[in-house]
Amino acid sequence: MILSVSIFILLIFLSPIITSDDNLENISINTGETATFICDLPERYSNKPADFYGPMGRLLVTSTGENIDSDDRTRFMLEHPYVRYAWTWSLILSDVSDDDGGEYTCRVSSDDRTLTIIKRFNLTVLTPPKIVDITIESNNNGILIENEQVTLKCLARGNPQPKIRWSLPETKPNDRNIITFDNKLFIRNFSRTTPMDYQCIADNGIPPRDTRTRHLVPAIPPEIIIQSTFSRFSSQILLNCTITARPLTSIKWKRNRIEINNIKRIEINDYTIQLILLLQIDPMNYTNIFGMYECEAENQFKVSKAFIIIDESVLLNTTIMKQRRTSSTSPSYAQIELLLNRSSFVTYDLYLILLMYIFLVNYSTGFYNKR
Repeated sequence: MILSVSIFILLIFLSPIITSDDNLENISINTGETATFICDLPERYSNKPADFYGPMGRLLVTSTGENIDSDDRTRFMLEHPYVRYAWTWSLILSDVSDDDGGEYTCRVSSDDRTLTIIKRFNLTVLTPPKIVDITIESNNNGILIENEQVTLKCLARGNPQPKIRWSLPETKPNDRNIITFDNKLFIRNFSRTTPMDYQCIADNGIPPRDTRTRHLVPAIPPEIIIQSTFSRFSSQILLNCTITARPLTSIKWKRNRIEINNIKRIEINDYTIQLILLLQIDPMNYTNIFGMYECEAENQFKVSKAFIIIDESVLLNTTIMKQRRTSSTSPSYAQIELLLNRSSFVTYDLYLILLMYIFLVNYSTGFYNKR
């Protein structure tokens, strides 16, 4: 009994809504601009105040000029130029945002508390395009494996709905490895030689258009190449470990299974790294650099290793120690004079032989000096 009475009292106080005009005015406006809703009251309601309701039926502005249930009250203003147009009420909404779109109504309250909808407005807020994300679809949960198909999907919003196009890198004529359809881009066979930058462009006629680029790099198990170079002038051996991998968890040089810290790392591109190790040769003890040098690279796919052995064979064709030059000398004049003084007891034949020897030595010395 009490419940029935409560329902009856509630129905008495509920105000029915009557639509007197089925005309719907469509208003389109860009974000940031001002929208004006003009409501002309019929003659029978000309002396009645008008109220404006926004989307979801919330009361925005009353005839007394108060803002109700509005998060930003400064943006709503009610105009009623009573002197000239007593039957005209206007709702002015400034700094329109995309959240303001929807249906607005101008209503009049009768003496019997009946709300009559005088006019309806459908506000369409035109917003420039905005790219939300570029998603990647692959067969390995987002991991881009070489020689597999990859799909890019460009997601954008805006009003009207933006159209998507792709800016493709330069490709060979009749190359069907990269195909675009609507907001999707298909790469049939993705590898490290495939272009890596793909730009999505969203445009709906409302400036500015939006662009976003997605950079793709394939996942590559580690591949290692070791090269050695000997510098004769600086007495150094350069060990260059070139690693091709993506991603790369760790890289290191080891000597006899012990990690070396003094190394230089050079990034060539997104998936190639060089690990440089310099070995200084000591001419007095060059065997201190001998050993097994191992380059190691690791990622989630595998651990790769390559090694080189430095021993006597590496230095076989190189000269570390400088050799001394040797030269021969001929007898001097003092030595010959001493020889002559000691030969005072020699015979005439021996003396003649000595004179001939001096003559030949002087002649040969002068000949070579002229040369």
